[in-house]
Amino acid sequence: MTLADNSFTINGLPLHPLLVHAVVVLLPLAAVGSIIIAVVPKWRRRYWLPVLVLAVLGIGAVPITQQAGEALYNSIKGSPPGLAHHRDLGNALLPYAIAFGVMLLLLLVVGRIADRERATGGVRAVRAPSASLRQQPVAPGVHSIEELDEEVAATPGMVEEAPSASRFWGVITVIVALALIASAVAVTYEIYLIGDSGASAVWKGVGG
Repeated sequence: MTLADNSFTINGLPLHPLLVHAVVVLLPLAAVGSIIIAVVPKWRRRYWLPVLVLAVLGIGAVPITQQAGEALYNSIKGSPPGLAHHRDLGNALLPYAIAFGVMLLLLLVVGRIADRERATGGVRAVRAPSASLRQQPVAPGVHSIEELDEEVAATPGMVEEAPSASRFWGVITVIVALALIASAVAVTYEIYLIGDSGASAVWKGVGG
């Protein structure tokens, strides 16, 4: 196996084997992190940024690695058996990575909305107003906070809307979290298949 001219090189060595490490390290780490924050909401609120950064870097490395791999494949004279299969698997990774990134972003968005709805959807805690405040009208025909609360409670539909919205966004968050977990598992398994096929194509039979 000999190499022809290849523009994706550094010091005469092909870049593809080096760039591969960015994909096989960053994307699986992002996948594991995304599964964790999908399962534990309080960790999502705390660690969403590192997971997102890992995902962006890993997904961004995919097309560059694919181009370097294609250049390496085309420069090889007498390709070993199985290398074409490795190339085909590698070229199919980007849709998996993009789907994973979209699901992660979607979880962060709907999760933030669900958190906000949950925070504002319960019983309102109102400070006891001072006497001077009680003397001022807080709404037309209403002269105290207590009267305003009584009117709100007596109005059909007003108390139930917020919990209903909170439940809706909670369900949406669970659905998106499940989709994210599925996409994380899928992209990680695809990376495993690509790595296994590449290792088999290059090293199978060597030293045996």
